[in-house]
Amino acid sequence: MHKAAFWLEKKAAACFLRLLKKAVRIEVSGQPENSYRCVYAFWHRNLLILTLQRMNSGAAVLVSSSQDGELIAGPLGELGYIPIRGSTTRGGAQALKELVRLGRERCVAITPDGPKGPVGTIQPGIFQVAFLAGIPIVPIAAGCDREWVFNTWDRFRLPKPFSRIKVLYGQPIWVRDKDDFANAEERLRSAFSALEQDLAGVGIQNEITKER
Repeated sequence: MHKAAFWLEKKAAACFLRLLKKAVRIEVSGQPENSYRCVYAFWHRNLLILTLQRMNSGAAVLVSSSQDGELIAGPLGELGYIPIRGSTTRGGAQALKELVRLGRERCVAITPDGPKGPVGTIQPGIFQVAFLAGIPIVPIAAGCDREWVFNTWDRFRLPKPFSRIKVLYGQPIWVRDKDDFANAEERLRSAFSALEQDLAGVGIQNEITKER
């Protein structure tokens, strides 16, 4: 895609997301202050929902170095995020170093099953960042009562206008040493499950479902 097209895309997408945020109702529980240094962890399908919720937070977000990732990184930069380009397959080592560096200054965000899945995969990079930066992992779950769900590997979610969104933040999960990675993954999975059960308890859609 031409540079001018990327520029137009990021401006248009950012404008659309700002308007969408005004058209939905977002309820948040347990969110730390923006200055709290941690690794926020959430499934890739919730990327857009969390983008709406945390606009202008200054968080650093890991985004694929692919061309598709460029379509995400541009709007994120317009909305007050710091995109870090890389993945487990392309630019991973450099992205890890940058996330660790920024994690010592601000919050960072990683979708552990991104950029290509499979759904529910937790890549070890998230534990490396938390351990090396000396910061905890904070799991996030999100639900929406009216949404479009796309036919992608992650069942990507787009809230409909006038929908109700609920975002739940879990308790910090610390990674004390490299031998703690497996235990931290188990605790992270348990935290995700508990948060998603809480969303179901208040009648908010959070499972991967077919488009409505």
